[in-house]
Amino acid sequence: MKIGDSSAALAAAYTRIADLENRLLEADETLNAIRHGEVDAVVVGGPSGQQIYTLENADRPYRLLIEQMQECAVTLGADGTILYCNQRLATLTGTRREVLVGRHLQEFVALEDRDTFDELLAIGSHASRSAEFHLIAAQGSNVPVNMSVADLPVDEQMPDLMCGVITDLTRSRRRTDELAAANTQLATEIQQRRRTEGKLRLALDAADMGNWDVDLITGSATRSERFDQIFGHVGLNNWDLQIALNLFVDEDRPAVAEAFTASRLSGSVNFEKRIRRHGDKVVRWIQVRGLTYYREGKPIRIAGVVSDVTDRRLIDEQLRQAQKMEAIGQLTGGVAHDFNNLLMVIAGSLDLLESRVNGDIKTARYLSTARHGVERGAKLNQQLLAFARRQDLRVESVNIGALLRSFENLLDRAIGETIAVTIADPPEIRYGKTDPHQLETAVLNLAINARDSMPQGGSLSIATNPRAIDAKAAATYNVAAGDYIVVAVSDTGSGMTAEVQAKVFEPFFTTKEVGKGTGLGLSQVYGFAKQSGGFVSIESAVDKGTTVSIHLPSAQAPSQALEDTSVHEVKGQGTILVVEDDDDVRDIASSMLKELGYQVFEADRGKKALTVIESGAPIDLVFTDVIMPGDMGGIDLAREIKANHKHIAVLLTSGYTAQRFVTDDMDEGLQILRKPYNRVDLSLAVKSAISRDG
Repeated sequence: MKIGDSSAALAAAYTRIADLENRLLEADETLNAIRHGEVDAVVVGGPSGQQIYTLENADRPYRLLIEQMQECAVTLGADGTILYCNQRLATLTGTRREVLVGRHLQEFVALEDRDTFDELLAIGSHASRSAEFHLIAAQGSNVPVNMSVADLPVDEQMPDLMCGVITDLTRSRRRTDELAAANTQLATEIQQRRRTEGKLRLALDAADMGNWDVDLITGSATRSERFDQIFGHVGLNNWDLQIALNLFVDEDRPAVAEAFTASRLSGSVNFEKRIRRHGDKVVRWIQVRGLTYYREGKPIRIAGVVSDVTDRRLIDEQLRQAQKMEAIGQLTGGVAHDFNNLLMVIAGSLDLLESRVNGDIKTARYLSTARHGVERGAKLNQQLLAFARRQDLRVESVNIGALLRSFENLLDRAIGETIAVTIADPPEIRYGKTDPHQLETAVLNLAINARDSMPQGGSLSIATNPRAIDAKAAATYNVAAGDYIVVAVSDTGSGMTAEVQAKVFEPFFTTKEVGKGTGLGLSQVYGFAKQSGGFVSIESAVDKGTTVSIHLPSAQAPSQALEDTSVHEVKGQGTILVVEDDDDVRDIASSMLKELGYQVFEADRGKKALTVIESGAPIDLVFTDVIMPGDMGGIDLAREIKANHKHIAVLLTSGYTAQRFVTDDMDEGLQILRKPYNRVDLSLAVKSAISRDG
């Protein structure tokens, strides 16, 4: 290289260095100008060449964002002077933006909230804070707002500025109020629902019902306290439908399961079945009713109620039994009436024959046997009438304990030596309203039945105790509530099944061998107790024994003891009008009266009898049947005679009278002779009636 050439190169290098230094200085000055805001534009080089960016263009997106946002943006001085605000604040306050700038924001704060606003501005610098207050908006209305403030430091020589964002809380408050109102309404509805549920619970409790609810999706179930009491689930936490199903008795469980399965399609469940209650294992009848609820056509739950209907079913069963017994009683009473007339004809004929066969021993024996058969038939018929409650009870106030003690020896002979008889004295003297002879017969029938149930021996006890029957029990047995005397006959015999107990009071029902019993013993007890105004209850268990309790109305002690009078057969004189619709009975009665020395007229109807009397015939006594066809029975005839023919005595007769012959009639002086009667009975009754009215 030549020396001249090297000098030129060195000069060019220095020139290049100086140029680079100048550019570096210019770049540094440009950066300082940008830093201090001394330039309005920046030229930036890039792959596409140089680009010029002005500060106005650079911050335009941010200005647009601030103007478009729903919040109010504001720049304040330290004393609250508005230095900048967006259009949203102007709109909210109803003041133009150029008017707002330079004014204090405090002017637009509600008076009651200015202390809050001043505290917001007074907090130390560099702290972000917020507060809620009310701005005075357009048309003078107060608008709730939230203002967030942040300090904006400037040069050390300049006071700090504050940037704030004001949010209108009107919509938020409205939503809050709506939510609060909705919550209040929901709380009210919940309270009303709870009140309704409480009323429903009270109603269900009053109706003695429990409620239940089964979720078919999850299998969970809920139930009420009364439900637990009915099923015996008290204290059992885990429960579901299967647990309840398992409590139904074996015979009913398949039907119950089928009912719940079918309810998914049918929409309801309703049945009465038996459960064996959890805990005490007592069998009870329950009624279950429920409805199925669906969602989009699919069953989702079954809810309903349950009630214990054991007592109601017992009452219904007793009512059905009473209706059946009443129907049988009416039939039996009618048959007994006709049967008594037949016995009357036979007995009267035997009496008449006996007077014509004097000295014939063989014939007399036959007549005696026939008469014994009539007596047995009469006793059988009397038992039928007792069941039918058609017998004539001679009701009086009876010392029950003394009566039972009086025929203890008779019971001993009737029961036999293999059975120990115990008659317990009552705690105090008790009187019952009853017919003493019928009570003796009833107790004797019970004792004989007890004896037959203990062929290998045992014990029989008879106790008398008072019992107060409340309205519920009275309705069950169809009697009046009040005080009763209970005669309980208990044995240690073979006992009865439930099926036998259901039929035990029916006439002619018996578990004895043919020829060993008539089946009328307990039916006589049943009818006697009902006709006395009481009832009979029975408790029995197989191989453990039986207790039959006769409940008789309680009575006061009698004012004086009744005298038992007896008279002997006598013949008489006079004229008697026999009124009887049965030709054979009328003929026998007339014949017996003629043999006793009386003159006899006959009539087959009550009105015909009046015709005979009004004809002027010298009638001393009218001997009339109680029940006769037509519109005038024996009692009506007797009253007609007593009203218009006081000199004529009246004697009634019937084998079926209790339905129409009441105590008031006896008080009127009417006497009655029961069929079948013999000549001796007839003579005594006629003599007594004529003598009393004579």
